[in-house]
Amino acid sequence: MNTQLKTHWYERVSGYAQVAIYSCLVNLALMAVKYWLGEVSGSLALKADAVHSFADVISSVTIFLGIVIAGRKTKTFPEGLYKVENLVALLSSFFIFYAAYEIGFEALRGDAPAQITAIPQVTAGIVLIMAVAAIFSRYELRIGLEVGSPSLVADARHVATDLLACAVILAGIISTYLGYAVDRYVALMVAVLVARIGVEILVEAVKVLLDATLDYPTLDGIRKILESREEVKEVLSIGGRSSGRFKFVELSLTTDLKLLRDAHELTSRIEEEILDQYPNIDKILIHYEPEHKDLKLVAVALDVPGDHSPDETSLLSEHFGEAPYFAIIAEDSSNETVLIKDYVKNPFKDLERKKGVKAAEFLAEYGVDEVRSAVELNGKGAGYALEAFQIEVVLTASRTLGELLAELRGNAMAVRFSG
Repeated sequence: MNTQLKTHWYERVSGYAQVAIYSCLVNLALMAVKYWLGEVSGSLALKADAVHSFADVISSVTIFLGIVIAGRKTKTFPEGLYKVENLVALLSSFFIFYAAYEIGFEALRGDAPAQITAIPQVTAGIVLIMAVAAIFSRYELRIGLEVGSPSLVADARHVATDLLACAVILAGIISTYLGYAVDRYVALMVAVLVARIGVEILVEAVKVLLDATLDYPTLDGIRKILESREEVKEVLSIGGRSSGRFKFVELSLTTDLKLLRDAHELTSRIEEEILDQYPNIDKILIHYEPEHKDLKLVAVALDVPGDHSPDETSLLSEHFGEAPYFAIIAEDSSNETVLIKDYVKNPFKDLERKKGVKAAEFLAEYGVDEVRSAVELNGKGAGYALEAFQIEVVLTASRTLGELLAELRGNAMAVRFSG
């Protein structure tokens, strides 16, 4: 985990845990109020819903433990236990299924409606419960979405089921008071809605646990960041997965940058921009490779006497930095042609020091992709410079420029027939 995100996590994790503790306290208070109202009114539905709230308390405690454990890293789990939050969300979905079962069972029991007493007090109590559940559910959902915590989002939706259950109970009390027994049908409808919430949480948790890819908006947003960079010539692939509240991203792209230093700077800037926009991304792995070109420029050092011009009879030089000329050969893979593009003078051949390094810089500025050499350049200044500019060095047994052209054309034909 990078230092910036690691600091961010330590600053915020205590806040996540506090929200989970608040959820425990809220559900415990709701459970107590429901049970007291059930005792006062004689409503079996309120007592059953108190049991439902007890399940909420257990769920909230589990959420708290999941958040605390999720950020721990051990030798066995060096990448952290982020998926514990998804396991907690999965468990929370079963509590929601249980709540749906309770509501549905209460609706299908078939018992005669209980004689409800203290209706004004019970009605006021239920309205208060609904207000508390609505306010806290919205607060917890906002925090959960803001930090990308699946367990907090699941718990917020779980708390929201209290609104539905209380609406059923309130409808049942009012209908019983008016003499209309319609509460069980409303209860069945709400039970289906509550179960649907559980299914959504279950599916999302299982997707993450099975390493499903990231959501489309995140992937599309990352693609737009990459495409906004002029140095990025093509986005080859974007992938990733979620683990708890964090995401892991892997990118592959091509760039026309020659220097490794420049390519590293590009990937660092891309990473910073992505993290600024998506702070819940824990790790970004960026693969980059040179841009594929149909037209490749090949340079070769030539030995040319001072009173002669270079041509196909010119000998290949064994002294890269001292060669008076370089032949620039264009290899076009689109039409399989190999032609001499230009002859350029070496402006650094008479330097006392670093003539090979300067010649390598000169060819890099020209746009050369490859150097054919009659001698080994590894371990020499020119070889190090060419490697830094990502210019490939290929040894050749050819003695003249004409022989090298024949060699390159033969290679082009071999590639054609092998393809």
